[in-house]
Amino acid sequence: MRCPYCGGYNRDDATFCKNCGRDMSMPPVPAPPRQQQPQPPQRSPYQPQQPQPPQRSSYPPQQRPSYPPPQPPRPVTPVQAPSYRQPAPTYQPPQQPPPRSPQPPQNGPGTYTPRQRVPAPPPAPPAPPPAPEPPAPFPPRTIEQLRALEQGALPYTLVREDISNGRKQVIRIAYSRCTGWQQVATLLKAFRERQSDKYETVVLQGVLEQEGNSVYNFTNGQLVFDRDVRLGSQILKRYQIETGNGYANDSVRIVLSE
Repeated sequence: MRCPYCGGYNRDDATFCKNCGRDMSMPPVPAPPRQQQPQPPQRSPYQPQQPQPPQRSSYPPQQRPSYPPPQPPRPVTPVQAPSYRQPAPTYQPPQQPPPRSPQPPQNGPGTYTPRQRVPAPPPAPPAPPPAPEPPAPFPPRTIEQLRALEQGALPYTLVREDISNGRKQVIRIAYSRCTGWQQVATLLKAFRERQSDKYETVVLQGVLEQEGNSVYNFTNGQLVFDRDVRLGSQILKRYQIETGNGYANDSVRIVLSE
């Protein structure tokens, strides 16, 4: 069967067109006839046009304004022009200023102020002498090398001595600034002179002379001696020595047992 709308081919028993989807059982509605529009009359190309007469305006004519009659000119009174010439100035001799009284010089613009001499800076303090060489290898590897350093010990001053819990002795000493091996030697000398056999732990802390309050417990070295340290089945004596304040880059830590 052929669709009456689009002209596509379908099966004989089909009700709707597979191309346009319209119902083929209903006949198509005929389109209304188009109305013909009237065409304007054609003018003959050979017929000339006749000129039309001009149309008159329906507005009333405008009236011209009336002007007053001209008046005769008035006589002009001549005015004398002012003279721009001025009399020549009279010559007057220049007046000399009165003499000024002498005034003390002031520090202002145009005055000379002598430059004061700046005192020379004080001479730099002499460089400290080089530190002496240690009498034994430093840092020491054995107890014998540690005891050999005691030869270079410096004089010290006792600052304080405390007892903690009856088993720990804390001693604080003060001495001048020195190198690391001299700090170890001074701490060993103070330990040998002030240690007691009745305390299990002895702590010696070194500080600088005339030193105020510091955030560190020690600033010139520290020695911690433990009398009975168990290492397996052995009972040893241990030395823990630190130089400086224990936190500086050049601080040295020594741990030896005997």
